[in-house]
Amino acid sequence: MRDLSELVHSLPWTKLQAGAVWEVLLPAETKMARLFSLLQANADLTETEAALQLYGDAGAIARLRSLKSKVKERLLSVIFLLEPHSLGFTDRQQAYIECQRRWSTALILLTRRVPGVAVEQLEQMLHHARYFEFTELAMSAVFHLRHYYGVVAGDAEKYLLYRDLYRQYQTLWAVENQAEELYTDMMCSMANTRAPQHALRTQAEAAFRRVERHLQTYNSFRLHLHGRLLQMFIYSSGNDYRTVAALCEDALAFFQAKPYKSTSALQVFYYQLLVCCIHLRDFGRGQAIIRQHSDVYPAHSLNWYKVQELYFLLALHTRHYDDAFDLCVSIAQDPKLDKQPPATREMWKIYEAYAQFLARIRRADRRPDPHFRMGKFLNEIPLFSKDRRGMNIPVLIVQMLFDILLKRYDAAIDRMEALSKYTDRYVRKNEHFRSNCFMKMLLQIPQAAFHREAAVRKAQRYRDLLGQVPLDIANQPYEIEIIPYEDLWEMILDILPQQRVRIYRRTAPAQ
Repeated sequence: MRDLSELVHSLPWTKLQAGAVWEVLLPAETKMARLFSLLQANADLTETEAALQLYGDAGAIARLRSLKSKVKERLLSVIFLLEPHSLGFTDRQQAYIECQRRWSTALILLTRRVPGVAVEQLEQMLHHARYFEFTELAMSAVFHLRHYYGVVAGDAEKYLLYRDLYRQYQTLWAVENQAEELYTDMMCSMANTRAPQHALRTQAEAAFRRVERHLQTYNSFRLHLHGRLLQMFIYSSGNDYRTVAALCEDALAFFQAKPYKSTSALQVFYYQLLVCCIHLRDFGRGQAIIRQHSDVYPAHSLNWYKVQELYFLLALHTRHYDDAFDLCVSIAQDPKLDKQPPATREMWKIYEAYAQFLARIRRADRRPDPHFRMGKFLNEIPLFSKDRRGMNIPVLIVQMLFDILLKRYDAAIDRMEALSKYTDRYVRKNEHFRSNCFMKMLLQIPQAAFHREAAVRKAQRYRDLLGQVPLDIANQPYEIEIIPYEDLWEMILDILPQQRVRIYRRTAPAQ
């Protein structure tokens, strides 16, 4: 049901629903209209639930799927009737849709042999495409205009104009495609190989050399977007975040100079700049970006939530714990968070657990939520609880934090036993090296009988190893280490008792 649910919830159907078109599209009292209403009321509606409500039979899945297909096709047939401004699109996105409308209209008219009006549509489309740098659309318009003025109208002057223009766009389009393909190859290598960072850097350097000269020749939006991202990857793969930040600033200046608002590019480079701020521990700069450029990210959009995540992590990594707590509470109370993908919702649940821990140990000068429960928290993150190579790491750690804080030492010992097996099986000494060291440090706590000084001594070996790979040069996803492990270790030591804890382990009753 997810695809149809996304279609129902992602687009503003209200205006169409108020008109006569809607009655033709999804007539009232029909099962199609009822299915639409059910999905509007419940974005997480399952096929079984829908079949039961529509047919009185939870097993009527085949009939439901046929109905879903009809509703989906009908909604797709009127997409172009939705006003672009009502979709929250930027000027450039609205212009792209307008170009596509004129392109479709022109093709239909050319097919029906109405060339005069078709040419008018193509010339208007070309005007928009040139201004907003839609190279492929401009080339498509010029292709048909060249043919019309050369073959049908016999206008030599206009034919030569569009012929030369077509050649220019053809060259530029090939250059843009090369840059985008090289960038996509780079991202695919990152996702599907375990190649070391230096190998990926070599690949990025070779790719950038192929497009660098074109960046000096053309000011194309698409070319510079992918070319500059390739250049940034050269330095980010070497953990040179100062250079990456400088490249982000340069890219932002380039796209801000465009005559239109380059929102998508600005989102990309402001996001990367915030990532740099985390690694450089530059809270002031990150805070300024959030406050001054919040309009770049539409409120409550997926990208907006991702930027709030970066700000939360930046606050934690710079010890601005009150700011982090306040932001986390604000997001937790946001009713629109429930409409985000499960991974986004679960990520904020994890952040909430860390924020509550900070309040309980008085690192955040805020009142903790007395109703926060670890069991409820774990039930609310089914995706990340099952993750075995990434975001399960901060989940395991925060469970340990609460066990120690609440003096549940029996539970902590049980947790450590599971943690030991997990560490040996899943946490490697590559991108998870710091996590591996920190988990080894945690494992020393029960061996030290939860005694603070003994834990310091036993964990020192792994603490030294952790210090050999500082966070700013570690090749790990920034989301994993929510609070820098060095800071988190000091917090744990602060809540450990100054004397040994005697644990009486309960044995299972005899059968």
